[in-house]
Amino acid sequence: MDTRARHRFRIYAGLQLGIRLLRGKEVGSEDVAIYGAFGVAIGTFTVWMAVRAAAKDRALPPGSPTATNLKKAISTGQLPEHASAELWEPELITMLIEERRMAWIGSVFFGLATVLGVFVIFEPGENPWLGVVCSVVFLGWAVGFPLWVRRRRPRIQKLLDQFPEEESLWR
Repeated sequence: MDTRARHRFRIYAGLQLGIRLLRGKEVGSEDVAIYGAFGVAIGTFTVWMAVRAAAKDRALPPGSPTATNLKKAISTGQLPEHASAELWEPELITMLIEERRMAWIGSVFFGLATVLGVFVIFEPGENPWLGVVCSVVFLGWAVGFPLWVRRRRPRIQKLLDQFPEEESLWR
């Protein structure tokens, strides 16, 4: 089994069992076995999807704007060796437009999820800890998401600026 699958299995099983503990329920060995089996299935499916996506990426010509190449280009700030403006610019422009929208949509969504977590805290029950954990996590995402987008947009713009002016469709 791939190490990524084992890692995702542990995360899934830990989250499921942690939620049960936060709700104040008793966790037995049968719970660990059931959530472990689901975790193995989810991890195997995730690895299969990753292998399938990598095979699709390898089938395309080098320098194509695949998800992997886009992510790598944004993180390193360099376009691949065989990148053409004809293929890459529409993808990068679409990403800029989507990022502008997602900056506020993500904040609103995570802000509403934070409010929902606050309601779970005050719901009559034995353990309000699930609401506290959810509220803190969603509040962090609501604040951090626009900051992440604000850092990422100039990187995408720098990639667009790397194409020569005679080849560029952007300018």
